[in-house]
Amino acid sequence: MKFIAKTLEGLEEILSYELNDIGAEDIVILKRAVAYSGNSLLLYKSNLLLRTCLKVLVFMKEFEIKDEEELYNEVKKINWEEYFNVDDTFAIDSVVNSEKFRHANFISLKVKDAIADRFREKYNKRPNVDTLDPTIRINVHIRESIVTISLDSSGRSLHMRGYRKQMVDAPLNEVLAAGMVLMTGWDGSSPLIDPMCGSATILCEAARIALKIPPHSPERPFAFKKWKSFDTELWHMVCKEAENNIIQHCANIVGYDINPKAIKASEENIIAAGLSAYIKIAKEDFFYLEGANETLLIFNPPYDERLKEDDILDFYKHIGDKLKMSFKSCTAWILSGNIQAIKNVGLRPSTKRNMMNGSIPSFYCKFDMYDGSKKQKWQQFNNQKPAENL
Repeated sequence: MKFIAKTLEGLEEILSYELNDIGAEDIVILKRAVAYSGNSLLLYKSNLLLRTCLKVLVFMKEFEIKDEEELYNEVKKINWEEYFNVDDTFAIDSVVNSEKFRHANFISLKVKDAIADRFREKYNKRPNVDTLDPTIRINVHIRESIVTISLDSSGRSLHMRGYRKQMVDAPLNEVLAAGMVLMTGWDGSSPLIDPMCGSATILCEAARIALKIPPHSPERPFAFKKWKSFDTELWHMVCKEAENNIIQHCANIVGYDINPKAIKASEENIIAAGLSAYIKIAKEDFFYLEGANETLLIFNPPYDERLKEDDILDFYKHIGDKLKMSFKSCTAWILSGNIQAIKNVGLRPSTKRNMMNGSIPSFYCKFDMYDGSKKQKWQQFNNQKPAENL
């Protein structure tokens, strides 16, 4: 089978690494998606285990059309009765990027009519539409005149993990938070701090990564569980293997925030995620923390428009000053949608990635902190080398 895993802009590469780890083949990076191939085993693993994936679509058919009638005729040719029964329900999700075909709702209506008419002609009865909880959800994508028909194997978006019971303003998408952690290469063997933790999304995703806990519960109502082809025994095998891979220990994971509302939200979310034994939360101001050594910091400082420009620039300058003063021998990764502000940190990032935080173009920057200047660091390193190796 051919699959398309949808993701957020900026996470395509890390998603491709995840797919490689679970055995995907023919991996091709697209915009906000990764195409790949595999079997039912891989389909089940993709939905249960991928942390940076929003949806897993199963490719059915691709064709070119001149008008809506050609769309109707091509869709009607598909053997829909092999995928669901006349007494089942279905729904259509359409995404249209075309100069000629502009109305996604009309496209959905034509596809719905084609499927209904095929069943009516074959059984003298048609399946009903259920937009909320259908037996099968069909994805229609039109790019200019090219139509791609796929089945949505996931159901509701995979960013919805189920643990986030409370939120603060502008919470991070869970998929984005997981991608941020995975990009750092952190494996749970060293301490991790989020000094502006908000509702603890980064912390929860980090703990699950370190402990190898799947991002989703086996009980989640994935769409593929309603399919005719659903293999219960194979699904249980995938879930059992994932459960056996879970470990019980990792380095300290700590979150701080100055906002009492954020602390309360974090505590409730961590409890809901079952991670209270692994994540510690405290009400502290980042600028008054004692600091740490050999620690990874990941955070998403505020950058909304409610702060005046001078205030936000000064705020980011203080972040850089605090990192240099109190977090020597540490690595800090900072996500910010304020491009000018991130430059005001006053440190040169060793890595900078373009990402989208919702609709906000953002930079995700890595800052390597040293005890002394970077030049001094490498001088010390080189002085320890045998002369013949220099």
